[in-house]
Amino acid sequence: MKLRLPVSGLASALMIFGAMHANAVTINWGSGVLDSLATTDGKALDSTYEIQLGVFIDDFVPTAENMSEWAANWRTFDQASFDAELGYFTGTAELKADGTSSSAAASVGMNFSDLEAYVWVFNDLAIEGATQWFLGRSDSWVMPTATGVCCDSRPPTQWSTGDLAPGDTPVFGGQGAAAGGGYVYSPGNHVLQTYNVVPEPSVLLLSSLGFLMLMRRRNPG
Repeated sequence: MKLRLPVSGLASALMIFGAMHANAVTINWGSGVLDSLATTDGKALDSTYEIQLGVFIDDFVPTAENMSEWAANWRTFDQASFDAELGYFTGTAELKADGTSSSAAASVGMNFSDLEAYVWVFNDLAIEGATQWFLGRSDSWVMPTATGVCCDSRPPTQWSTGDLAPGDTPVFGGQGAAAGGGYVYSPGNHVLQTYNVVPEPSVLLLSSLGFLMLMRRRNPG
């Protein structure tokens, strides 16, 4: 048996649906075409990396020292699509009237309203040798206020890696001439560059050998 809504009920449902979308604020975010997006060894970023826009909860402030706690405190607003051929990423999602995100990749039930937004680029969340991250933000990247009222028709919010100023030192990785936490093996002046979360074993070995040679020179006997 087919369920038929009365005309008045259907009209009410459409009005509610329309109001939900009228309340939403669209956030367009990404990088420029052919931007220099690089990995720790200076190679071009590829599609094995995930690029997310999100926030940290409970006033958590990410630093290179507490990176083991990032994933537990991170909430995803949207995940970008990456075009490896043209070297850019882009994402679009709506901040809905209740502060949640319309993105299929978003953390369910999270109220993003008024929180500071970050871009997190990673190939893995495990803190191990091959893992590379970039985490950074512009001061202008603050989630809009979710008003929760009908017909708040604000223009789309536009965020781009072009918003990153020379003084916007990333929490982790490189941005222009600014370097945040992590380990880099071919630093360069890139729009963004991922860094290793731990030094590679070969680097640790060379460091250890260098230290031993220094100690040997200081103790000739």
